[in-house]
Amino acid sequence: MYSAHLTGVALAALLSENFLLVNCLGIGTRTEAFRSPREARRTGFSVLIAMLASVFFTWMADYLILRQFRLEYLRVMVFTGISLGSVALLRFLFRTFLPELSARLDDSMAALSTNCAALGASLLASTRGYLLSQAMTFALFGGLGVLVVLISFAGIRDTVGFDDCPRVFRGAPIELITAGLMALALVGFYGLHIN
Repeated sequence: MYSAHLTGVALAALLSENFLLVNCLGIGTRTEAFRSPREARRTGFSVLIAMLASVFFTWMADYLILRQFRLEYLRVMVFTGISLGSVALLRFLFRTFLPELSARLDDSMAALSTNCAALGASLLASTRGYLLSQAMTFALFGGLGVLVVLISFAGIRDTVGFDDCPRVFRGAPIELITAGLMALALVGFYGLHIN
């Protein structure tokens, strides 16, 4: 029964509650991520790592401190600080131990300081009362959902070529229509969350 619940959490985070297309969290990622498949992979990977770290640390703070002392009303403020701190910690660890990876991901990681997907994942996991395993599953598959959407959108843009459409649709209009159609495709999965 518990594995079915974890599967429901995973499918919901990946499909029916996708952070970019359904919840509209994390749209503020670097615009290059929506144009280049390489940048989409880097940014998606960075969001995935940041979401995992942020959800882990915020869950610990929520479970061990905020709930114990009945300070739940401070969640947004505490979670914001922890999310920013976890991104800074990740950047430091990458720079120290994986300098080659750090050189590739540093721009993406810097942009994540203001990305709301990690903070949104932390708040959603906390308000739903997820256990640590559920929260980490939610963060993992939520991050994978962001990665898949970024790669898919960049791939569609690269393959189809948005410049071949009528002049009035070029630029932001065709990109918004494409994102809307991708979001509509995920609406069919709504309700996959198993309670």
